[in-house]
Amino acid sequence: MISTTALRQTDPPTNEPWREQLRTAFGDLVPEPLESGTPDGEMAGTSLGMLAAYEVSGTPQTVRRTPGAVRRTPTDLLKICVQLRGRATVIQDGREITLEPGEMAIYDTGRPYHLCLERQWACAVLVFPRDALSLPERLVNASMNRAYQLTGGPGAVLAGFVASAVLPHTTIRDTAANRLGEAGLHLIAGTLGDAALPDTEAAADALRLQILTYIRAHLTEVELTHAQVASAHHMAARTLHRLFEHEPHTVTDYIRTRRLESALRDLSDPLLTHRSIAAIAAHWCFTDQAHFTRAFHARYGMNPSAARRNATTVQA
Repeated sequence: MISTTALRQTDPPTNEPWREQLRTAFGDLVPEPLESGTPDGEMAGTSLGMLAAYEVSGTPQTVRRTPGAVRRTPTDLLKICVQLRGRATVIQDGREITLEPGEMAIYDTGRPYHLCLERQWACAVLVFPRDALSLPERLVNASMNRAYQLTGGPGAVLAGFVASAVLPHTTIRDTAANRLGEAGLHLIAGTLGDAALPDTEAAADALRLQILTYIRAHLTEVELTHAQVASAHHMAARTLHRLFEHEPHTVTDYIRTRRLESALRDLSDPLLTHRSIAAIAAHWCFTDQAHFTRAFHARYGMNPSAARRNATTVQA
């Protein structure tokens, strides 16, 4: 999920193992001194399905993802920084967002950014694909304009998730990792959606969010189609199409994508090895096995049987 590139000799002097950790984990992220001394730090991470989670700490420094790094290692990943100690300032696209302990910010690793990390700092970092968030695109972009306090509502629950899933470095069994990551993504979406600021398009964003939530709740129902979703929300099918015409996915694409992701999760779950591939496909409304195999291969580059074998091999 996280890409790497060759080390550049022009990078500023720093602790070599620390530079290598940043480069490998975060797409050629480069540390620079913020004060006198050599930037240093440490990190530990875990994979929770589509969500990667890290605890990162270190000395005062700036870390940069430069325009060159973006060109060499393009990505569609979003990143969340939850500040634990010290202070961080996230700088991207002319915005500066300062984080104190108990606050978080979201930013886009597909564009240049840098973080100024002050004092003896520590943060939890959550990394995930942009389309895993299941929020309207405009709301995701708007959420990058501010810091979020994790002291109440969904944010407080997210803080608890970070504390239990990320900080203790607890070994998480493969059977739980995908589902825990999915829960984390829902908490992130809830935190960002709950704090969305009203504006002239707030009603449309709220309706899009309501529709996406409805789809996730009804994914196992064969009747779930573009037309059915439109009917359930008392609008014409054409109106629903216009509502999502500037989003990354149409309603039909979104339904198919979420069903394929759910099927992959179940195929990778050792607790579900007793269920046939056909049964899992049917549960997620793929009643034609050949169609399911083609759609699965088109998205993941492998057949459902290979996904199951891979999961069994890892578990063994």
